[in-house]
Amino acid sequence: MISLLYVDDEPALLDVCRRFLEQEGDITVSTVVSVEEALTRIAGGTFDAIISDYQMPDVDGISFLRTIRQQYPDMPFILFTGRGREEVVIEAINNGADSYIQKGGDPRAQYKELSHRVRQIVRRRKAESELRLMKFSVDHASEGIVWMRVNGEIAYYNDAICAMLGYTLQEFSALSVADLRPGWSHESLSSGGKRLPSRQCAIVEENLLKKDGSFLPVELVLNYNEQGANPLIFAFVRDISERRLSEKNLRKAVQRLLQMEDGLHLQFDELKKSDHAIREIGRRYQLLSAKTKDWVWEIDSDGRLAYSNPQVQEILGFDPAEMAGKSFSDLQAPAYAGRRSEELTGIMEKKEAFSSILLRLMHRDGREVLLELTGIPVNSREGSFSGFYGIARDISDNSPPAPQAGPLRYNSLLEQSGDAIFVTDVKTGLLTDANQRALSLIKRTLPEIRTMPESGLHCPLKEEQESEEGPGMPPAGEDTDVTEDVIIDRDGNRIPVIMSTRLLQVGDRQVRVGIYHDISDLRAIEETLREKTDELDRFFTSGPDLFCILDRDGRILRLNPAGEVLLCCHARKGEDLFLAGIVHPDDRAATRSTLRHMGRGGKATIFVNRVAHPDGSCRWLEWRAFSSGRNQIYAVARDLTGQKRAEQALAIANRKLSLFADLTRHDIRNKLIVLTGYLDLFRSCPAEPYFSMYTEKLNETVAAISAQLEFIRVYQKIGSAEPAWYNVEHLFSHACRQREIPSDITSSHQDGWEICADPLIDRVFSMLVDNAFRYGTTVTEIRRSAHESPGGLVVIIEDNGIGIAQDKKEQIFEKEEGRMPGQSHSLFLAREILSMTGITLRETGRAGRGARFEMQVPKGMYRFIEHEPDRDDKPLFAPDFITLPHHNHTS
Repeated sequence: MISLLYVDDEPALLDVCRRFLEQEGDITVSTVVSVEEALTRIAGGTFDAIISDYQMPDVDGISFLRTIRQQYPDMPFILFTGRGREEVVIEAINNGADSYIQKGGDPRAQYKELSHRVRQIVRRRKAESELRLMKFSVDHASEGIVWMRVNGEIAYYNDAICAMLGYTLQEFSALSVADLRPGWSHESLSSGGKRLPSRQCAIVEENLLKKDGSFLPVELVLNYNEQGANPLIFAFVRDISERRLSEKNLRKAVQRLLQMEDGLHLQFDELKKSDHAIREIGRRYQLLSAKTKDWVWEIDSDGRLAYSNPQVQEILGFDPAEMAGKSFSDLQAPAYAGRRSEELTGIMEKKEAFSSILLRLMHRDGREVLLELTGIPVNSREGSFSGFYGIARDISDNSPPAPQAGPLRYNSLLEQSGDAIFVTDVKTGLLTDANQRALSLIKRTLPEIRTMPESGLHCPLKEEQESEEGPGMPPAGEDTDVTEDVIIDRDGNRIPVIMSTRLLQVGDRQVRVGIYHDISDLRAIEETLREKTDELDRFFTSGPDLFCILDRDGRILRLNPAGEVLLCCHARKGEDLFLAGIVHPDDRAATRSTLRHMGRGGKATIFVNRVAHPDGSCRWLEWRAFSSGRNQIYAVARDLTGQKRAEQALAIANRKLSLFADLTRHDIRNKLIVLTGYLDLFRSCPAEPYFSMYTEKLNETVAAISAQLEFIRVYQKIGSAEPAWYNVEHLFSHACRQREIPSDITSSHQDGWEICADPLIDRVFSMLVDNAFRYGTTVTEIRRSAHESPGGLVVIIEDNGIGIAQDKKEQIFEKEEGRMPGQSHSLFLAREILSMTGITLRETGRAGRGARFEMQVPKGMYRFIEHEPDRDDKPLFAPDFITLPHHNHTS
């Protein structure tokens, strides 16, 4: 539905027009009788077009059109009036009317034409608006968009594809698809190319050639569009280099995970084998303990018997069920109950292993039985103490226990473990058995290890520690947690292992079973990682550029020594150091915004800012930073101060050369006018003395022009040489010697100040000294001094002459306009030479008391050098012929 606003001062015409137009069915018309009301309606509603009469009492249609074009430049406007003058039509078109229709004639045909014109204009404006929106969207799309013909010619492209491939818009306009993808053809799109003529969307991946010669992987979303005899292919171009990299990294990560999973499976299998071997050994030892003639007992944390093997009945006459709930104190002989009971209770309260404790217990038949007790503490699954486990041997007859013949052999169980297992006799400390894995690990045979003490497995350092601090293995009856250790093989090689031991009682013998897991590969990996970390730390700490780690708020988390020197700061312990606090105040907002909006994904962001040093100087830094996934920013900065100074010096030099060209052109032009005048006078060939006088004037003028041209040649070199350090005292003394000023009227402090300035700095001092004696009139003393101020170093050259009037203090530095009579460009050029290195020059003396010139040297451009008697400073001075014209003092 088209919404119209019709403006006319005749209500009858409004109603007729509304009726004619609305009978079409797709048009609605709102009518108003004045421009003021029309503007109110437009501001409060939405209309597709405006129809207006030309001649209205308050504001005519052309004025209304101008107002609409100012406020609503895209609103369609049709002038509908009875005035048919040609100038009205021209004025309407010139002011932006979309159409002009003259009233009169057949009403139906007239309004039919009006409705047709309205639809046409509204459709056109809508199409234009949509076209503008579409073009804006295409041109500013984040993905590349290309229209291309089947022969490879590029018909249209947007900014994104140019930026993506590194071309400018003008460079890209000269390319074809074959330049971006060598060997391209309509058929080269494989399956995608076959689907395009059937108007199917095709998605293909290609590698496009960038301007720098590298290839960019992209995804092309292709659509076929027939345009008569010239069909076009429309393509969305998406950069998938990040996706390719992510896929590559993902594949590597999956491969690493698979390798880790295989490693974990192997470790799990080895642990299962080791656990199975230990359980088998335990069951084997339990089977052996069941055959022993000793009483195997177990008590709870309260000291009550919880278990007894059947041998207790042969030793004490009680069956195992009767022993349950009793304590050793309940069974002791009365004569020994007190002291022995306290001793045993004290030992058990320590919850430590014990051995060879003698107790006299009462047999069921009333006789005393002497028992030797050995026990070890038992812990629950949660690690809490739950009682003791041990054996009691009847030694009442004092007969020594029969020795057990032969070494312990459980090869079938030991060999099932994937780790090295050593078995040690606790009493003798000798190795009694080992599996094949253990023998291979230390490169020894079974007969060899049976002659070795257990301490022989460990490195000498460990043996020394054991001799000083006690045995490295746990006391009898104790188990150890999993610990790390180092053992040695036959060749003396150190092998890092994870060691776990357990004490077991086998009959009348106590053995220690040790499981040693070789972690050499793990240590090698850790060492490699440590070396890489050390290399990165050395690179971080010894690199010449600034390296730092920041958080999103700009807090410096880590800064290398070069960065501390460059930023003139040091992060004190417990204090937060923010980059914004170091950056120049004018750059802080931009720096904060850059850090906070830095994108993730490893893409580097480049920005430049200045850092302020405590002495007031600034350094320019170029930063390259990227954000990590931990909300940290890794940044490297390069000092651009030298480059910036060079750029500034070049700009200043160019400006100075331009200004100097103007000055010299002015001076030479004046001298040529003088020369021409004298030549005219010379033509009359006058007699003496005029002949000689004119000849002398001509020669003087020619010499002045030659000197000016020579000075131009030298002045072109200003700024081309690097600034150097010059001693202020030497510069002043040299200037005084050049003018042959007596030493008794000069005064200068031997203060050792040096300034960094252009090589023409000596000319500046010469200008100031010469200026004082040439125009000071009453000068009898000239002084040089220097002192530091908050703004930098102030170098002062002053005299006691007539001085300079207050209203002339700036005129003496002007280039040309407003100069005082007789004044030339010496002080102007002096100020220009000083400004090459940021030094300012001004006159601060008082008229009648002498001239006073102050040079303000910025921080970082001066230094103090202690005087050395043997030191011979020889600064490079400009040629002596560069003696500039002088200004005239004005009192």
